[in-house]
Amino acid sequence: MNVSIFNKGVLLAVFLFLVTSLPAQSKIFVSPNGNDHNSGRLSAPLFTIQKAVELAKKQTGNVLIVLKAGRYAVRNTITVSGGNWNSLIIAAEHGAQVSISGDQIIALKKIQKVTSKQIQERLQKQVVDSIRVIDFKELNIPVSNLHATGFGRPSIPAWNELFINGKPLQLSRWPNDTMALIGAIEIAGDDKDKANNRLPVFHYNESRPNKWLLSDNIWISGYFGHGYADDLIPVKKIDTANQTIQAGMFTTYQFMTGASFRRWFAVNLIEEIDKPGEYAIDFNQQKIYFYPPQTVINNVQLSVMEQPLISIINCSNVQIKNVVIENSRGMGIYMQNTENVIVDSCTLRNLGNVAVSMGMGTLAGRMDLFHHSMETGGDSIAGLLGDVQGKIYVDPVFDRHAGKNNGVRNCYIYNVGAGGISLGGGNRKTLVNSNNFVENCRIQFYNRIEKSYRPAVWIDGTGNRISNCDISDAPSMAVLFHGNNHVIEYCRITNVCTEVDDQGAIYYGRDPSEQGNIIRYNYFKDLSPRHRVTATYHDDGACGSEVYGNIYFRAGSLPVLIGGGSDHHYYNNIFIESPVAIHIDNRLQNWAANMIKPAGLFEQRLNAVKYQQPPYSEAYPQLVNYFNDTPGFPKRNRIERNLFYKIQTVLNGQTQWGEFWNNWITNEDPGFADNNDPLKGFRKDAAVFKKIANFQAIPVEKIGCVLPEINIQY
Repeated sequence: MNVSIFNKGVLLAVFLFLVTSLPAQSKIFVSPNGNDHNSGRLSAPLFTIQKAVELAKKQTGNVLIVLKAGRYAVRNTITVSGGNWNSLIIAAEHGAQVSISGDQIIALKKIQKVTSKQIQERLQKQVVDSIRVIDFKELNIPVSNLHATGFGRPSIPAWNELFINGKPLQLSRWPNDTMALIGAIEIAGDDKDKANNRLPVFHYNESRPNKWLLSDNIWISGYFGHGYADDLIPVKKIDTANQTIQAGMFTTYQFMTGASFRRWFAVNLIEEIDKPGEYAIDFNQQKIYFYPPQTVINNVQLSVMEQPLISIINCSNVQIKNVVIENSRGMGIYMQNTENVIVDSCTLRNLGNVAVSMGMGTLAGRMDLFHHSMETGGDSIAGLLGDVQGKIYVDPVFDRHAGKNNGVRNCYIYNVGAGGISLGGGNRKTLVNSNNFVENCRIQFYNRIEKSYRPAVWIDGTGNRISNCDISDAPSMAVLFHGNNHVIEYCRITNVCTEVDDQGAIYYGRDPSEQGNIIRYNYFKDLSPRHRVTATYHDDGACGSEVYGNIYFRAGSLPVLIGGGSDHHYYNNIFIESPVAIHIDNRLQNWAANMIKPAGLFEQRLNAVKYQQPPYSEAYPQLVNYFNDTPGFPKRNRIERNLFYKIQTVLNGQTQWGEFWNNWITNEDPGFADNNDPLKGFRKDAAVFKKIANFQAIPVEKIGCVLPEINIQY
């Protein structure tokens, strides 16, 4: 017998069997030049993605919706709901560039020079000839005004924005790149002032605001009270004689002075359009004035869509692949009650809200003067985040109906307005994991509209994961989470928390039942030491985390902050060039003692998960006796096998609040392959392996996103 001929025959038979046994794949084609009365075949493509989805719902097996190259303008949400398919893929044709956009194209001929003498007089002389205007009343396109944003306010769609040559314009501002200190305060806007409807009034110390008297749509932004709480609110009145500004509404807290981060800046002033890429909305006249970011304008787009561009509800086994989702006032993709829904190899950019939301939001009918969305929450709502952060604050077991095994992977997310991804899922009462995930994504410039508590990735629920993401360039947090058994791993986090005070790149807190969370093999670099900025922040009594294999390289003023909690295990981490490495305090014994009082916040949150019964009593046995174990005293915080290199002070706090052993504190070279780049690891003969017993080499080659960097316009 000829063995080679026999083997070839077997291989051919196996190949034929595999091919014939694979499920058939139906293809539906869509083209910007198609027609919804067509069949959807290659030779007769459909015009809308929605029509293709409706056709796919009637089919069984595996269905592929092929998007041919071009722009798909969305005026109503593309809704994907339960069908008969085994799987559904919506993807760009191989090699095609596909945009799903929520914008309206503005004809270039509608861009005009400023001819109004009144407006010319308000403009700075050196830019008069450069400023352009679009009259949207003439175009019959309504333009929305700015609305209040910031800490304690619901996250809602942004106002209309202009994009020129694919780049989002920025609201004009003064000062351009800094903020001005808040002057003396006449009316703080505290609870007593709110009760008497006395709007805040503060002094300004500069002369520039005296030039703004002709403007009737001035807004101010900044950090008016606490450094973790930004605001954007309208101005009611400027008194140039007394150099005061009266705010047009109250803030979540009140105006304060006495700290370097308590600052303000003005936005949306025609008078302050002085840099390429700036714009201002004249709401009363329905015009937008702008300074083109480039000499040649190829295209102008106005974001108009408020609802999600794509909504996937009550279905499974769906993929969105290789498309650009852009230029909308709201979110990009919304998921609810889904399983195995994956957003893969997409670019999500120029959005007014988040790129992706896994799970529902909430929205209260109205917020009063004494409550804000960080401490309350309304009814469940689809397609909007609203005040869901506040809902989870008052109801820590709230179910967002996010589903399971859903993910975002291999995606670029940038120039989004209010955070990158909102990731819900899992059951906090039963500790059943959802296994939702974000992996191998680049998330940058994600706070164009809303800043505080709008992280690159928000996580809630149980058993979710972030892996191999590069997160950078933001005024606030990288990751904010609530819940249990989450994993944050192999991420590279740089240049975040650039404006704030008292925040962390990775942050959670104020609930001792949120345990079992793992933070491992992440790289924190170049976090601002200017204010109180932390890399891993366990706030207000947070407990029970495992943190290992991380590299903290110039990672803020306090790379680690343990705010009164217990049972944290820090091991095999590397701390490099920081004034302080670890801060531990006993705040639950002093200013935060109310949290552990009978019937207080912590008792409410522990009772919500029935912490003395399974599964909590089995998963976290030390939690059962929480209130009988001196809860105000930090304990069992184990700090071992860590390298502290060129650290001025290892511990800010008392040693009795942590258990320190087998660490190495040194100013000598511990054996880095490259002292300027700890991601190149250690030499094989590095001293660290001799000085720290059982110190393990960190898998630095696995840290970070493998997607190539791109040139982002912002």
